Amino acid sequence: MTSLKVAEMTAVVLTLGGVVGATAVPFYYETASVERQIPPERQVITLTGVGHDGVWTDEEVTGANYWRRSFRRARPTLEVGKRARLRLKSADVVHTFYLPALGIGPVEVYPGHVAEIAFTPQEEGVFEYYCRTVCGTPHFNMRGVVIVGSQDPEATAGRRPERVEYWREPPPPEDASLVRRGEWMFRQKGCITCHGPAGQGGVPNWNYVKDTVPALNTLAQTMFLFSPEDVNFIVERLEHRVPLESLEEDAPVPRFSVVLAQYESIRNVIRRGNPAGKKDPKGPAPPLEMPAWESRLSDADIDAIIAYLLTQQRREAAEQTGETP
Repeated sequence: MTSLKVAEMTAVVLTLGGVVGATAVPFYYETASVERQIPPERQVITLTGVGHDGVWTDEEVTGANYWRRSFRRARPTLEVGKRARLRLKSADVVHTFYLPALGIGPVEVYPGHVAEIAFTPQEEGVFEYYCRTVCGTPHFNMRGVVIVGSQDPEATAGRRPERVEYWREPPPPEDASLVRRGEWMFRQKGCITCHGPAGQGGVPNWNYVKDTVPALNTLAQTMFLFSPEDVNFIVERLEHRVPLESLEEDAPVPRFSVVLAQYESIRNVIRRGNPAGKKDPKGPAPPLEMPAWESRLSDADIDAIIAYLLTQQRREAAEQTGETP
């Protein structure tokens, strides 16, 4: 081999080595910088939003296991005053992570990307996290708790959101009553996660003017239906698909114009949604609010839910008096 060719090959090798070295150095520098920036005592939590399960999980989610299994709901434990880093990922669609009590979010989390938030918990407690983007029917189940400090597991048990796979509940028979269909829809759409079983309410809502999500088993009273007979009259007309406005001139229900106005108002809230008012105007937005169901619920669906909730007040009153509803 001539000295000229040896010189040429040496030049090529040196050039390639320079290119590889120039490419590798930034990655090494970035890795070294990250390692230097993250103190060894920092707590790191990785949560992944899984839409089909309705959970934020701390388990590893991959393309191989996404459809093959169900993932547990994350329940991270942190130490007071210890710096933490939260890494958020999505396994499917866009999610929005929100932990208002610790001043985190709402943070939009996109598939294929990692959102990171650094924070330091300042007080002990059990703090609930949520998803704020309606990412499918299981969305309303995407809630859990972060425990800060030394907490008795038994004491925190009541603060663990119940995991009920409501979206998988089979529909009632085709010949089921309107009330029965409304009961199924109230559960299957996830209304129970905010308004409680049978619309009993009492679900805490951070920085909300009323503290807890309103009960809906008082709907009969809201609609000015104060007797079982009045409730039965409205439910039967809804069951037979009789437009209530057609009864305005000759209705046996007292103050029917008020009843009708309330009925239309309730339907509009279900269709268009209703933002939750803040207790502290300068504080974070309440995480739970009424979404706009719009085309996801037909008029017949809405009437079924209303009919079901109307009967819940009647049932509650009967249980208090010992009567059979």
